[in-house]
Amino acid sequence: MCMRGPGSAVGGKCATRRWVQVVRHRLRSTPGRGRPCNPVCFVYVERIGIGSVEMDANEPALFEIPDRKSPTPPEQPPRGRNRETWARMATAKVTIIDAEAVREAAARAEEGAVTIGLGAMSDHEDSEAKLPNPEAASGALDALAWLIWPTDGLESLLDANAVRILSVASEVQAESVDRGRITWTVTVKLIDVQQLRRLAAQAHPAEAGLIADSLAVAWQRAADPFAPLRSIPGIAWQPGHVEVQHMPRAQGRKH
Repeated sequence: MCMRGPGSAVGGKCATRRWVQVVRHRLRSTPGRGRPCNPVCFVYVERIGIGSVEMDANEPALFEIPDRKSPTPPEQPPRGRNRETWARMATAKVTIIDAEAVREAAARAEEGAVTIGLGAMSDHEDSEAKLPNPEAASGALDALAWLIWPTDGLESLLDANAVRILSVASEVQAESVDRGRITWTVTVKLIDVQQLRRLAAQAHPAEAGLIADSLAVAWQRAADPFAPLRSIPGIAWQPGHVEVQHMPRAQGRKH
């Protein structure tokens, strides 16, 4: 229905008005005033087109409810379980300060080296220790690779039978004659996770909550990841990244 009224003409045309029937309420009749009546209130509103000054096409409708997705809970760090395989890799920047001291330390390490077995390793793909050959060491950086033993610092965990060593590896990437980046990795099988956490909490009681929630934190607090560098003479080093990760068992492989 189009109605004309005061102020209804816009630009010489009739402004379209939509009549909206709103039933307000039912009134009871007043005594002596006749039968009950059901008054109806009529109101009208002007139809406003999208793009007009009053409405923006990009704005939400009057009663539009925006989509609200439930926030994704943060992923919890793995806590670790017995019989799982985990690896810890650490990196550091190293500068040779006294090349002769490094080579002499490598020579002493070679003389006192004893080959030992690391136990049964049939449940891990890369069970062979990949350590450099000291006889092939032509420079101080090469000799440094021979001095790195990734299990240094794990003695308390081994004595407590918390872990078993599966494999070790080390690598040096030379950036110059006397400077480079060294990386070492130790892979273990968890034997007693609770014992590992107890040792970590004893060393760092203020972090007991983090130790209980994350195996990566527990391992780093129970055993210094940079212990392999601390006893090497003739070098200066800067700690780098430490990564602890779970190594899922290969499909079809049994412990």
